Amino acid sequence: MPEPSLQVRQRYARRFAYAGHLLFLAAAALALAACLPLSPFPAPTCPPTAPPPLCTPAPPLPCTPVPSIPPTVAPTPAPPEPAAIQATVAAGASDATRAGIQPLCMRQENTDGDPDLEWVGLYLASGDPPRLQGFVLDGPNRYDLIPPESEEDRGLGEFPTCKLEVRDLNADGRTEIIAWGHTQAGATLLHIFVWDGERYALLAGFEGKGGVRLENRDGDLADEVVVRWRPEGDLVWEVIYTWDGVRYAWTWDRYAWFYLDRPHAYPDDTPVHALASFYLALNDRDLPTAYRMLSPAARSARTYEDWALGFATTLRVEVGAVRVTAQEGDRATVAAQVRALDNGDGRVIATVYAVEWQMVHLEEGWRLDWGTAEPLERWEVRYYP
Repeated sequence: MPEPSLQVRQRYARRFAYAGHLLFLAAAALALAACLPLSPFPAPTCPPTAPPPLCTPAPPLPCTPVPSIPPTVAPTPAPPEPAAIQATVAAGASDATRAGIQPLCMRQENTDGDPDLEWVGLYLASGDPPRLQGFVLDGPNRYDLIPPESEEDRGLGEFPTCKLEVRDLNADGRTEIIAWGHTQAGATLLHIFVWDGERYALLAGFEGKGGVRLENRDGDLADEVVVRWRPEGDLVWEVIYTWDGVRYAWTWDRYAWFYLDRPHAYPDDTPVHALASFYLALNDRDLPTAYRMLSPAARSARTYEDWALGFATTLRVEVGAVRVTAQEGDRATVAAQVRALDNGDGRVIATVYAVEWQMVHLEEGWRLDWGTAEPLERWEVRYYP
């Protein structure tokens, strides 16, 4: 029989391959149905059996749903209508007119702790020079804010101003009225009034030729009064008064910068100025300048790096009560008190030192030659702003 051609042989080969493929698929289907292995690896038992549990789970506890409480939302008060504001201002102006006052400024505040608001403000009384006066209008009653008898001629000041605050200044639970004024001599006045049940009594009055300001220097929510005196160029001497529960009492005095927001040139023309500049430079963290305020002999005793390391934990430095105790030629002895705040393992420690420095006058100015420091008092500062 003649040998089939190549094309015929290829056609038969494809048919046999296709038939073999169908047979393989059929055998695979039968093997799967019977869970027979199709590979040399052992097949799992069919059907698989889950292992018995190690323990019997406890029945779930009954759950009582917690009733939800709808949040209480306080209604936002609507802002007053412009007509209501105008009516209130008109009523206040009418009250001032009936009381014989032409106010420079006035506003409603709760000045006596009752549920009602009062009108408080400032006006300028006639005179030569004019006098700044304060007032409180409480319904039909008028109360004057009266300065001390020694200051009656100038009142709360001698120029028209409207610098007025109403708040609990000293954290004693009462509302104080704080009024600033200025004199023709260039001094700043500060008067503090408080309601005593019958009148607005004068709590304290201050005058500073370099200004008067409020400062919360210890973070206890009660402001101290800082009175500034004797401006000497860029330096000023400050006296700090603190409320002790009865009155404002002297607490501390210190040298400071007259202009807080300017670059400073550290004066060294006198022994007092040089000593104040040294500690102000430390407080400013200008350690290179403070190091240059030392004499060459003092600088030669320690390198700058070793010397600066001694102030690594210093937070604040203040110097006060500076006075020259002896001076002869180019030598002077200067005594002072220094208050330093340091970070001691996360706590702020305040220390007051009595210091005494031997000063020497050189070509570049007065320099600190050598000194002593004696600790007088130490305590932990609970509040540090």
